Amino acid sequence: MRVLHLNTHSSGGSYEYAALLSAALAEQGIESYVLCKSSPPRHGVGRFLDRVIRRASVSLSREPWHGTRRFLPPPACQELEDVDVVHLHTMADWFDVPRWLETLPRTVAVVISVHDMWHVTGGCFLYRGCDRYANHAPPCHPCPILRWPANRFLAQAAHSRKLRAYRNCGARMVANSQWLAEIARRSPIAKACGEVRVIPPGIDTTIFKPQDKSLCRKHLDLPSDAFVIVTGGASLTDENKNVPWLLEQLSRLPDLRGVVVLAFGEGIVAVPDGLNVRFTGGIRERLDLASLLAAADVFVSASLMETYGLTLVEAMACGTPVVAFRVGGIPEAAPDGQGAILCAPQDGAALLGAVSDLRDSPQLRDRLGDIAHETAHTRNGASSFSKTFAQLYRDCIRLEQTPCAERSALEAERS
Repeated sequence: MRVLHLNTHSSGGSYEYAALLSAALAEQGIESYVLCKSSPPRHGVGRFLDRVIRRASVSLSREPWHGTRRFLPPPACQELEDVDVVHLHTMADWFDVPRWLETLPRTVAVVISVHDMWHVTGGCFLYRGCDRYANHAPPCHPCPILRWPANRFLAQAAHSRKLRAYRNCGARMVANSQWLAEIARRSPIAKACGEVRVIPPGIDTTIFKPQDKSLCRKHLDLPSDAFVIVTGGASLTDENKNVPWLLEQLSRLPDLRGVVVLAFGEGIVAVPDGLNVRFTGGIRERLDLASLLAAADVFVSASLMETYGLTLVEAMACGTPVVAFRVGGIPEAAPDGQGAILCAPQDGAALLGAVSDLRDSPQLRDRLGDIAHETAHTRNGASSFSKTFAQLYRDCIRLEQTPCAERSALEAERS
């Protein structure tokens, strides 16, 4: 079996997900590799038109949004030689996915990991309570995050193109949490693909594991007796990560002496007076991130929405307890009381109370840290993660090889 994973960027959570899955599949003897968008040529008609579309997407939208019509080239024909399964991950801002899927040989199975809302909507990424992608006729019309007159046709057209292409290629969808699966299932696009399966993401437990905290702190030049809080993500300026609000809340801790906040990710945000914040910049090496997480007393997230929360799980695997909001898929990734303390969104008092409780009680930190490590290593191991996907791939290949009449009956039964 040969599996091709496609992901727009060679960094970020969906790339780490795809890369880990591909490596774990290879350990099972399955040929698997990840292909990302390469640096496009600086010149050429396609490059120029794609740049125009990207700029238009930014100027026409109030929040992140990408349509389906793009002019960058899809994977070359030789990349598809002998491929049995194409696994799509985060695909916005690359090539015209619906058009490409229409040309894909029917013998190639298609699996889609729903990392966010893009695959099941007219182009938005975050679920903000808008259900026009699901129960509005026509779907995504008008789109509330697009400006007039684009809001009356762009998202609807993208939704329609995905629906037709995903249905025709027999795509199978997988979500990383029950929460995400439930809101994805409302979409006509997901319904056309049959059931949305839930497979919790895997992590590399050979990297994300408990380490000697004192050695990690020495390596990072941190005081051995400090109370170390870690937070971060791909970008500290991402509004969804809510980092400025979090730092403002942490500055209100009763006694800031001995408190150090490590913030990892691209960009810098304002630091309240009196709060000792160290910015590490973006961290590409997983070993470096694991060392940072293992050095912490607590990982704190103020994200307003997460479809799962893979960084939280990585912190838990290192034996570091988590404090976060009870939103999206976070309660599944970091269950309250099982290595994490969860609060209502934007409840500063509850968040500070949880952090203070962990600061005042090394015993609580140790107990929650032990539970967190056990939970993450048992549930999110790469081996079980990849074996579940391998079986899904086999089922999809078997379905593609089934005669049309029998396949229709099987698909109807599955739906």
